Order: sequence, then structure tokens, then C-alpha cells
Amino acid sequence: MAQQSILYVINHPDWFWSHRLPLAAGARDAGYRVLVAMPGGAGDEKLSEHGFTGLDLPEVAGAGGVFKTVFALRRLIAQHRPGIVHAITLKYAFMTGLAARLTGVQVVHTVAGLGYLFSAEGIKPKILRTLIGPFLKLALNGKSIRVIFQNPDDLDLLVKRGFVRRERTALIRGSGVDTHVFKPREHAGEADPPVVLMPTRLVRDKGVAVFVEAARILKAEGMRARFQIAGGLSAGNPLAMTEAEMKALCADGAVEWLGPIKDMPGLFSTVCLVAYPSYYREGVPKVLLEAAAMGKAIVTTDHPGCREAVSHGVNGLLFPVRDAKACADSIRTLLDDPARRAAMGRAGRDLALREFDVKHVVAETLKVYSGLRG
Repeated sequence: MAQQSILYVINHPDWFWSHRLPLAAGARDAGYRVLVAMPGGAGDEKLSEHGFTGLDLPEVAGAGGVFKTVFALRRLIAQHRPGIVHAITLKYAFMTGLAARLTGVQVVHTVAGLGYLFSAEGIKPKILRTLIGPFLKLALNGKSIRVIFQNPDDLDLLVKRGFVRRERTALIRGSGVDTHVFKPREHAGEADPPVVLMPTRLVRDKGVAVFVEAARILKAEGMRARFQIAGGLSAGNPLAMTEAEMKALCADGAVEWLGPIKDMPGLFSTVCLVAYPSYYREGVPKVLLEAAAMGKAIVTTDHPGCREAVSHGVNGLLFPVRDAKACADSIRTLLDDPARRAAMGRAGRDLALREFDVKHVVAETLKVYSGLRG
């Protein structure tokens, strides 16, 4: 019997290496021939080093880029005839689903959050939802299609609105975390004064301004702590913050912007608390899984995805979205109670080991592939 191939459709190389390498490696080790299609994929030598075949996709810019990508995917499917195509993110699920219609290929979509299309407010996203909605339903429906959701809120919403049938869905919470890399460090100590960290892509709806305002509130009260944001600019996202906006937010010194950090385990090991006031419709934020695996207590929003990673009062505290005062109150509560903070950190580590280890996510995804083959 010929080796079955699987084609992964990825929006950006950085996303593949940071979030989906373990899945592709797991598929390879399970006997699949792994193809990876993404911008610049054909020239990425690291892919071949891992035993993968890289394929090129055009950059998506405007409606023209969407059509180019759909046609490019259709050509790749016809040329390489994969047994399964797995598209990551809602945008690429949309384009891949359209490209795969009438080809007979089996398709898996991972909806890693509903993002700008469903979370943004205003006339533009509303028009996009109206225009794209019928095509998205077409892309996500079919007997040979399975849709993986990362949180039950997203799953229920798209089922309720008729975008997908429940029996063709699976719930796999997050992309997982390597608990051997992200783990408490025995000899690491928290900085003095204590540091509260927000690790994030610089997108407005991640709650960057909320975190800065919470820091200002606590500084005005005389709280002895440092507040840091770790993350780089996020070009291409309609909600992305600019460098000028970030510098203006941090100009008063309430928060330090560190920029992108390569050694996130090292940074996590020095902080006492992680704050993530997001109201963005993401699946399960990977930074929260990493913080939990590092044994850090977390304050985050009572919002889809975030509440999957944090159980209120167990490994962190939840507060309402867009509420800087509630964010500040939650941070203060845990800064003032080191014993409770430490207990939450231990609970977070246990949760990461039990439910969010990347090996679990890979195994559950391989089961979805097997179900299609059966």
C-alpha cells in the first residue's frame, strides 16, 4: 500500500515552527508523508531537515491574494494528491475548503479562534461576515471534512449559525505546550521588585491598553512592582498595533515594552505573575499554556479560550473583558498573597501536564485523521 501523504496549509512560517512542528513530526512518525504549504515553503531548508516537503503559497493581501491562494492550493492538491489536507486557522480553512471542493480529498480544518472576522466590531467586519458567510459555510461543510475547534464557545457558535454540523467537529483544546521545555526552574528566582508579565502579539484586542491602564492604577496606589510586555509587532493583522502606538502607551514608564523575546522560558522564570487581558476570539492562547506549564499564576479574562486555560481560583483569576480596574484588582490580590500565588502556580503546572501537553494534542489530532481514513 502506498504511503499516504498529508498536506498542511499554514499561514506563516513562524507559526508553523512555534505551534505546529510537533504535529507535523507526529504525523511523520505515524507513517504519513508530510507536505507543508506556506509562503516561502519551497525554499525552507529546515523543512527537509525534518523529513518534510516544503511547498510555496502566495502571500495573502486583499481579495486578489485570496483568489491566488485558492487557485494555488487547487494546483498543489491536483499535483501531489494528498490523502488528507489539514488547514490551520479560519482564513486558511476558508481558502482550503473552497480549493478542495470536488477534488475528493479529505480535509481537516483547525479553527484556532474566530479572530478578526467574528470578534471585531464596526461596519467593515460586519460587511465581511455578510459577504464571506455563504462561502465559509461551503468551505466547512462536506462528508469528507472535519473541523477541529480549540474551545467549546467557538464550536457552539459556528454550529448554531449553520457553518458546520456538530457530528463533523472535534474539540482539541489548544496547540499544546512542550512541558519538558516550559517547566519550573529549580534555581530560578523571581525578580525584586516582582515582575508582572504580559506575553502577547501586539494586537489591540489582546488587551494591551487594558494592561497598561491596570499598571497605571497599581503604580498610582504605590504598588511596588514592575510591569512588562513581551511581544513583537504583528504586521498583517487588521487590529495590529504600531510601534508608535506602543511607544506612546509606554511613554509614562508604567510599563516596559521588551519587544520580541526568544528565550520565553527564561523570561517566565523571572516573573511572579502573568497577566493576559485579552478579548480577542482566539482558540486557547498558547502563552497561557506556557505560563501554566512554567508554574506561574495567571490573571486573564473570562472570555472564550482564556477560560479554557485558567480555572478561576485554581490556577489563576478571571475578570471581565475591557475592565482595567478589575484587572488591577486581580493582579493586586495575587501580588499581596505569595502563598496563594505559589499554590496556583503548582495547580497550573498540574493542569498543563494533565490536559495540555503537546503529546496529548498530537495524539488527539491523529485520531481525527484515522477517523477520516476509516
